[in-house]
Amino acid sequence: MEPNNEWCDYEEKFAAINASDATDAEKLAQAFGGLTGFVMEDARRQVELARASQDREETVKQQIKLETMKHARRLFRTCYWHITGKRAWDEED
Repeated sequence: MEPNNEWCDYEEKFAAINASDATDAEKLAQAFGGLTGFVMEDARRQVELARASQDREETVKQQIKLETMKHARRLFRTCYWHITGKRAWDEED
């Protein structure tokens, strides 16, 4: 799996989102979705690495991080939908 460095320079991404014509709610969804998506991708890679090296403790730690991010994204998605009537992002977690 190739690493996704798209959100490594988050300051530039946030500046681009802020400069867009999107509503504040849409900007928040883009920023939160992008950053948490990056954290989830990294956690998935770390789970694979930990499994490959048979490091059970690290595997569990990364799985917890991944599930926590999934839960946070579901909570945000639910709130966003109830407030705006729109989906925060297209993909499911």
